[in-house]
Amino acid sequence: MSDNASGRPDPSDPSPDPPPGQDPWKDYVDPNPTPPPAGPLPGHGAPPPGYDQGAPGYGAPPPGYGPPPYGAPGPGVPYYGAPGYGPQPGYNPYGAQPAYGLPSGYYAGPEDPLVSPDYAGWFRRSFTLLAAVWQPMTLVQLMWAVPLLAVGIASALVQPGTTVVTDPQTVTFDDFLEPLLVILPFSLAAVVIAMVGQLATLDILVQRATGRTPSVPEALKNGLRRFFPLLGWQILAGLTILLGLVFCILPGIYFAVVLMVLTPIVLLERGQGIGRAFQLFHADFGAALARVVTVFGFYIAFAVVEGIFTAAVDPTARANTGVSVFLAFVSTGFSVAAGVVISPMVLTAYADMRARREPFSTAYLAPRP
Repeated sequence: MSDNASGRPDPSDPSPDPPPGQDPWKDYVDPNPTPPPAGPLPGHGAPPPGYDQGAPGYGAPPPGYGPPPYGAPGPGVPYYGAPGYGPQPGYNPYGAQPAYGLPSGYYAGPEDPLVSPDYAGWFRRSFTLLAAVWQPMTLVQLMWAVPLLAVGIASALVQPGTTVVTDPQTVTFDDFLEPLLVILPFSLAAVVIAMVGQLATLDILVQRATGRTPSVPEALKNGLRRFFPLLGWQILAGLTILLGLVFCILPGIYFAVVLMVLTPIVLLERGQGIGRAFQLFHADFGAALARVVTVFGFYIAFAVVEGIFTAAVDPTARANTGVSVFLAFVSTGFSVAAGVVISPMVLTAYADMRARREPFSTAYLAPRP
């Protein structure tokens, strides 16, 4: 069984080990593609007619295995979706508007808010989550943007008026030390708060996916709790990527791609890190690669758009202080937007990778009552 956040086995649980992971939707075909006829449903929450609830990959787990340790949300817990979107009287769970309840078995089902059967499902879930919680995510991202903006403004203030010195005899250590001492404190603060912000943003998404009302204070508390583990793993990851870049560049790119899901691993799986990222990535190499490449594509798109805007405002790269400060605000805005848009894609990519390696559904992430 699993603990509060990670889904890792509980040694005190006498139940047998769960079956190996598999693609929960590999052969899934919608058994009810058209709306059901008018009239009362055979049972609220019952599967569509003809759907085998005992089939592998959905519904009841294989014989000998019980439900996940936390199960589906209890009565009164709203479904995933717009605020207050719970099961209303007369609500049709098989209509065009999906009810994002949590499955009760080991494996994710068609209504799981994080695990997807294919690339289109992953993309759709990512932006469904984004639309649902973009406001609290933006609030968290703005917190780490403050020191980042300070770095940009400080850089703009210390750079104007400086010239390139070609005579080594006229160069002093103070020429480099003074700007560094001004910028370094803000840079360190930006790095620390950015890591906490990444963890907190992912925690907000997990809260929403498991049927809870997103709480920014709770997310920040969980982010602070996992900061030091993430710091240690990020240092090791950076050294690994750097070592890979030294050896013909391609290994470094490969390590960067694999380690993209390191942050959700550290947040949700205690004691796991770089090795776990390699395990999940290679569980289904093609599916993982497609998602990770798309995420990196979004990063590149944000960078390109920002570069085009910057070049249009300051084509000579020698703007005065006022323009430099304005561009610092623009750069910070792009960083915040990228964090908000890409975080749901990272979390759902992690969930897809994990579901393809081992039994997993969003219910595993729900807190213990």
